[in-house]
Amino acid sequence: MRRELSFKTAVCTDYENLLFACQEALESWRNRREEIASTGFASRKASDELLRLQANYARAYSRLEAHEEHCELCRFVSRIGGRNYSAISSAALEKHRAQ
Repeated sequence: MRRELSFKTAVCTDYENLLFACQEALESWRNRREEIASTGFASRKASDELLRLQANYARAYSRLEAHEEHCELCRFVSRIGGRNYSAISSAALEKHRAQ
């Protein structure tokens, strides 16, 4: 399920999409990990699923970092705002959660 982007940031749309994909992958991994931990029993299948979700998150985060390093617009916005990339990510996610 794809979330609708309901706010505008000063960064590019690709960055926003990668940021939300990263956040969704992290939430999926966390939620499933909590579900498994609450049962007190982790089967081989559950362990494999957690590894897959962790790998999904790692790939999404890696794509986000690579974009930040190579996108001219994101680097420019970061420089003129006197902010670093992680601050941009945090600001965008906070706006999204507030809505």
